[in-house]
Amino acid sequence: MRVPRCVRGPRRIPRRPKSLSGSREAAWVAPAATRPEPPPHEMNTTDVNTQIASRRAGWRMAFRRVLASGFVVIAVGLMVLVSGSVPVAALETNYQNPVTALPPLVRPTTTSCTVTLTDHVAFGPSGYDVPATGTLTPPASCPAPWSMVALDYTGSVAGRQFDRETEIWVGGVLIYFGTTPEPTPAGITWHVEKDVSQYAAVFASSQPYAVHLPNVVNNVFTGIIYVTSTLTFYMTGPGWPAGRYPDAVIGLSGDWIFDPGRAPVAAAPVTLPTNALRVGLELFAKGNSCDEFWYGSEPDAYANANGLCGGGAFREIQVTVDGTLAGVVWPFPYLFTGGVNPLLWRPIAAVGAYNEDPYPVDLTPFIGMLVDGNPHTIAFTVVNNGFYWQLGGNLLVGEDSGLAQTSGALTTYEVAPDADQGVVQTTGNNGATFQFSAARSLTVAGYVDTSGGRVTTTVHEDFAFMSHQVLDLVNFRENIQQTESITSTTTTVFPDGSVRVASEADSYPIVLASAFIIPPGSDGFFQLPAHVDQELDRTITIAVNNVVVVSLTLSDATSASAVLKRSLSTGQNLVATGTDRELFSFTTSRGGCYIHDLEAAQGFVTVDILLC
Repeated sequence: MRVPRCVRGPRRIPRRPKSLSGSREAAWVAPAATRPEPPPHEMNTTDVNTQIASRRAGWRMAFRRVLASGFVVIAVGLMVLVSGSVPVAALETNYQNPVTALPPLVRPTTTSCTVTLTDHVAFGPSGYDVPATGTLTPPASCPAPWSMVALDYTGSVAGRQFDRETEIWVGGVLIYFGTTPEPTPAGITWHVEKDVSQYAAVFASSQPYAVHLPNVVNNVFTGIIYVTSTLTFYMTGPGWPAGRYPDAVIGLSGDWIFDPGRAPVAAAPVTLPTNALRVGLELFAKGNSCDEFWYGSEPDAYANANGLCGGGAFREIQVTVDGTLAGVVWPFPYLFTGGVNPLLWRPIAAVGAYNEDPYPVDLTPFIGMLVDGNPHTIAFTVVNNGFYWQLGGNLLVGEDSGLAQTSGALTTYEVAPDADQGVVQTTGNNGATFQFSAARSLTVAGYVDTSGGRVTTTVHEDFAFMSHQVLDLVNFRENIQQTESITSTTTTVFPDGSVRVASEADSYPIVLASAFIIPPGSDGFFQLPAHVDQELDRTITIAVNNVVVVSLTLSDATSASAVLKRSLSTGQNLVATGTDRELFSFTTSRGGCYIHDLEAAQGFVTVDILLC
C-alpha cells in the first residue's frame, strides 16, 4: 500500500534572504547571489558557547537578556512551561542513526533502472550554498510509462553541525524538500525515500537538476554533510500498471519565493496548456527566523513591548490567481531536529522532520480563466507573518488529449477575504495568557468543457483553529496547547451524470512546553526542560454515486521529553537526557493495516513493535 500524502516536514536554519523582493529569477536555479546567506553568528567562530547560544535567529529576546548578563546559554527557543525540577541525572553523549515509524515504500517487483544525482557529494567545504548540478536523462533501458519513480536520499555527517535545509529541483520543479539531523561527534547516517511518480512528465525528457544543501563548515561547525541521491524508475508489469500522473508539471519561479512581511509576493507568470482540464497547486511552505515557531508568537502589541516575536499564533497562506483569492493553506506546526531542545529528537524526529510533503490547493474551478494561452500570476500572502516565510510550488496539470482548446467558467465563488480571528488576553507585569481562535469556510465551483462533455468541480472547505498560550517572562516559560482542524470536500460531476466525492479531514494538535530556569541556590547552573506532544491525524473517503469506494485513516504521533542542565561557568553539560516515541497507524476500509510503535531513551531505541 502507498500511504497517502502524509505531511512530513523539514527544517532549515533560519537565514535572512539577501534580497527580500517578491520577484525571483525564472531560471530553474537562481544564482548563488540571490539565495539566502548564513546567519551572521555562524560565520563568527570566536566563542563556541556564544555560537551555541545564538544559534537561532528567531529565538526569544528574553534569552538575549540572559546573554547580556554574562551567562552561557544554549538557545532552544522559548517554547514553553514544564516543571522546574529535574528528577533525572543522566548524560546523553551519543545516539544511534535516526529512525522512523513510517512504513517503507512498497516498490514494484518489475524491472527497474537507477539514475544517480549525487554520489557521496560533500556539502560545505566549497561554500555555503554550492549546489550539486547535472542533467537528468531518463534511462533508455526503462522507458516510460513507469509504474513508480522513487527518490532515495542518504546522508551522513559527523562532528558539530546544525540541522540544515536540503532540496532537489529537476527542470525547475521542486521534487523534494527536507532537512538533516544534527550529528554526533562519531557521525550518523540517515535515509529518506519518497514516491515522486507524480513528476513523471518532468522525468520523461532530459532536464537540468540541482541538489541544494546550504551548509557552513569552519573551525566551530565541523560537520561536512555527504549526500547520495538517486531516482529509480520501475517499469510496468503484471500487478504494476502505469500510474495516472499529471500530463504536465510546471514549477513556480524555479526557486524559492521569500516573503518577509504581510504583503503579497508573486511567482513568475505561468502559462498553462490550452487543453487543460484540471489543475492543482502543491505548495511547499516553511516559516523561518521569528516564524520558525510561529505557533508560539504573541500579538504584535505585546510582542513589540517585550521584545518577542509578533503576529500571534495563527497563520494562513492565501493563494491568489490574477488577484482573485483562490484558496488557502493552514500550515502544519513543524518541529525539526534542532527545535525546542535537540535532545527531544534523538533518534526519533518529530512529525515531518526529514521530508515535507506539499499542501494541495485545487484550482480546477478556475480553469476557465487559465486556458486562454496567456501568462497568469499566482501570488501568496502569509497572514500575520512575523518574519519570514519561504514558499515554493508546482502546478500539476491534467490535459485533454482529444482537444487543443478547452473552455470553462467559475460558477460559484464564496470566499471571504480573510478568516475570522479572535484573541482574548490577560496580561500582567511578568507574563500573559492568550487564547487565539480563527475560523473560515469557502466554496468555489466551476466547469470545464472537455472532449467528453462538461465536467463540474466544487470545492468546499471548513477550517477551525484554537490556541491557548501561557507566558511567564520571569522564568522564560511558555505553555502552548493548539489544534487546527481542516475538512475539504471535492465533488466532481461527470458528463454521464456520475458523481465522485473525495473528502479529507485533517487535525494538527500540538502541546508544547519548555522553559529556561535558573533555580534559587542553583550553584551556577541553568535547566532547559521541554516536552512536546505532536500529531497529524487524517481521514480520506472517496465515494462514487453515494457508495463509498475506499476510506483511509492515518495518524502519526510523537511524544518527547528532554532536560538539559548546564554549568553557567564552564558551559559543560551536567544533565543531558531525552526520551521520545512515535506511533504511526494507517488503516483502510479494504483491510489494509500498518501500525508501528517506536520508543527511545538516551538516544537509542528501546521499543520497536510492528503491530500489523
